[in-house]
Amino acid sequence: MNATRLRWLLACAFCLLLLTALVAFNHQKPRLLVLHSYAESGRWEGQFNRGVQRALAHNRHPLALRWHYMTFADDDHPNAAEWAASGQRARSVIDRWQPEVVLAVGEEAQDFVARHYAGAPRPRIIYASGEEPERFGYPGAANVSGVRERLPLQPLTELLAQLRPGPLRLRALGVADATGHAEAAQLQAFDWGPHHWQGTTLANDLPHWQQTVQSAAADTDVLLILSLAGLPRQSGQAAVADTRALAQWTQAQAQPLVVGLREGFVADGGAIALAPAPDGLGEQAATLALQALAGPGTALPAPQDSQDFIMALRPDALAARGLHLPAIYTQAARAAQQLYTTPADKP
Repeated sequence: MNATRLRWLLACAFCLLLLTALVAFNHQKPRLLVLHSYAESGRWEGQFNRGVQRALAHNRHPLALRWHYMTFADDDHPNAAEWAASGQRARSVIDRWQPEVVLAVGEEAQDFVARHYAGAPRPRIIYASGEEPERFGYPGAANVSGVRERLPLQPLTELLAQLRPGPLRLRALGVADATGHAEAAQLQAFDWGPHHWQGTTLANDLPHWQQTVQSAAADTDVLLILSLAGLPRQSGQAAVADTRALAQWTQAQAQPLVVGLREGFVADGGAIALAPAPDGLGEQAATLALQALAGPGTALPAPQDSQDFIMALRPDALAARGLHLPAIYTQAARAAQQLYTTPADKP
């Protein structure tokens, strides 16, 4: 065997050995699957993912990362059968890829996917959801922890003190879906102090929403707007109301002061909102997921409530009602990139 052929064989053997080592290294890296209920193109999902990336930027250990979205467009609102089929596809991804940790985001990701693994040896589940963990059978499951998204209700009462002298008659309006019921439960359990809590209406369709807004003038000083997405245009129909049109109509037609509890309300044309920070929730949940990746022999971090909230403000729309806030609120909205100084786009 001549020297040239020997060098060629040694080079091939080295490359094969290197390739084998790389495959083994990648196979042994712990795997994290980020499972979203809704599509990557959604505004909220994009902000949540920025928080996840912030947490990952601090990670100094190798990992394999994969993202999975249960819907394909941010205006896609599946029915129960479609959610079930999407959930089955997501579970097939988990069973094939076998991640050590699944970060499940949103109510549908819990209901149709993650809860089926509660109490199993693998994977570990980290939830990020507004609903109570009990709904999914999580308490007592040794492989489950996560972050419960909380509406910033105490800061809201402080904001209301700046806008209107109390006590105030408060009412909330949302959509009759899993998210709306979870939000309503938080509002009902909160101690509103001197204010008079009038309850939450969860609208079944657009006419129900419009009727509630118009009738609120009789007994409401402040109308709190919950999540808007997915409101059927007519009962029993698949078509849903455009969130931008709904926010702008509500802001224009409501006689009470309208305050959103989701940041998208102001982006779509509302005047003011105080909302859980999607990027803060993403960073907090991803930090727990990275801790859970440490290995099956390590204890899971304890469940947490979300910590961060953001201010969203459209000063001109607020001024149109004769209301103004101290400059610190404007600066808070600007810092969160939620200060809107131009008219909202029409639907």
